[in-house]
This record gives sequence, C-alpha cells and structure tokens, in this order.
Amino acid sequence: MHDTAVTTPTAGMPWPVASPFRMRPGLARLSPATEAPPSPLFVRDGLASVYAAHKRAVLQTQHSLSHIGQADPAVLQAIAQAYAVQTGVGIAADARALAEDLQEDFVVLHDEPGDGFRARFLSVCFPSNWNPAEKLGLDFTAIHAPVADNALLQAGARGIVDMAFRQAPMLRHVWLLTPNGDLAQHPETRRARWEDALAAADAPGATGRLIDQVFFRVERQTTLPLPALQRGVFFIRVMVAPLVEVLAVAPGRAAELAEALASMSEAVVAYRGMAAVRERLCAELRPS
Repeated sequence: MHDTAVTTPTAGMPWPVASPFRMRPGLARLSPATEAPPSPLFVRDGLASVYAAHKRAVLQTQHSLSHIGQADPAVLQAIAQAYAVQTGVGIAADARALAEDLQEDFVVLHDEPGDGFRARFLSVCFPSNWNPAEKLGLDFTAIHAPVADNALLQAGARGIVDMAFRQAPMLRHVWLLTPNGDLAQHPETRRARWEDALAAADAPGATGRLIDQVFFRVERQTTLPLPALQRGVFFIRVMVAPLVEVLAVAPGRAAELAEALASMSEAVVAYRGMAAVRERLCAELRPS
C-alpha cells in the first residue's frame, strides 16, 4: 500500500497530539545547538537521497504545480548558507537545487511596506492536500482563510508573522491522519482516498481494522527571518509513518489520539475529509 522507503522511522516521528484539539498557532522558538535537546531549522536524515528522488520526480511531472513565483537570489543564498552551517552539506544557491536537495519544502515571503508579508515564491513538492499555486501573493490571513475553526490563528496573525519572520526562528508541528503514505498529496493528483482505505480494511482476508490502513503525517514547520532582506522563509518538513507503528512507540497513544479526534469540531472533521471515518477510528483506538 505504501513505499516503505519514504516512511520516517517511528522513533523519529514527533507526537504533537493534544486534547482538546484546536487549530492554534503552537509556535515555539527554535532552541540552539547548545541546548538539549536542540531544535534545528532543518532535519536531514538517512532518507535525504530518497526525498531528493521523490522531489525530482514531482518536479519532472508537476513542475508548474510545485515551483511557483520568482525566486530571490539573495534569499536562496541565505537558505543555502544556513543549511551548510547547520548540516555541513553544501547545496547550490539555486531554486531547483534547493527544491530537490532540501528535505523541506519552502515558501519565501516578502515584507512589503504597508502590506505585510506575502508569499512570492513557493517550492512545495509535498503539499498536504492544498494547492501551492492558490497561495501565491497572499498574506498570512488569506493563506489561512480556508482553514476550519481558524479564529485563534487569525486573531494572532499580526503577532505570529512579526515573531516568526522578523524576530526569531520558530517551530510548530501539525499532525494529520491520511489514508495513504504518499509524501506528495496535491489535490489535483489521484491517490488513495478514505473510501479506498475503508474498502481495503473490509476486503476479504483483511484485518477489518481501518487503523491498519491509516498513516500518521506530521508537518514540521520552521521559519527563518531575514529582516535585512525584508524577507522571511517558511519551511515544511513532511514526515509519514504507518499509524499502528507510531502508536506502538509508547503506551497510551491510542487513547490520546481517540480523545483528540473526538474533540475535533464538525467543521475541522469536514475540512480534513474525515466525516465518514472519525467514529470508526475512535472506536478502534479506544481500549476495549
């Protein structure tokens, strides 16, 4: 059902599940390398070459969907320099090279006088069911307008943008449950849907458990302020692993996830396309 070569080892998967579930900023400052544990801007691991291969494939077949806007050479240089300093790996300060060789996707925002930060370049090979082309030229508020129950995000928009793109590098995690393990989940591409996962779970000879067909997907989001350039960069590192493997890492996770799912508003459930599966997932996750 999935390519195991691109699933993150479960020991390296964050677990940002909390209840009650709310669409909230959840920003924290990146801790420096001198602190324990550090929270680096980039995460480079043993799957770097696999990510690069998948990014090349996406760019070859869907370049116009993934590589959008005009790249700023000074910003690309700043990204390449920051990456080399942290990881020791040199990447050419070129939009295509960075798109392929960073495991992160990235968005460059311009700090425009009187207009705030707006997305002017997007290199997003692995979107989580959103269309990067629709975000070009938008500010934070407009980018997050389609998000369900976004009141907390929108209320803090000005402070979030100022803190994350003018002051200090920041970190947040967003978790999702998906019916497939694809890194690239562009809404215009066909892939396994929830109805496919339900059919697979109930097929003759299958386990009958929907959770065996589900993947735990995390977006590790970080920011790089570049105030001298009046720019900011938003990085998205996608990590995916089979849900049952992630649950097995620590006792109590299944109950925590069931509680979080049950606390989601109907609007969030609909936004995430889980209306037909939430009740069944909760039932399978709760201890009998």
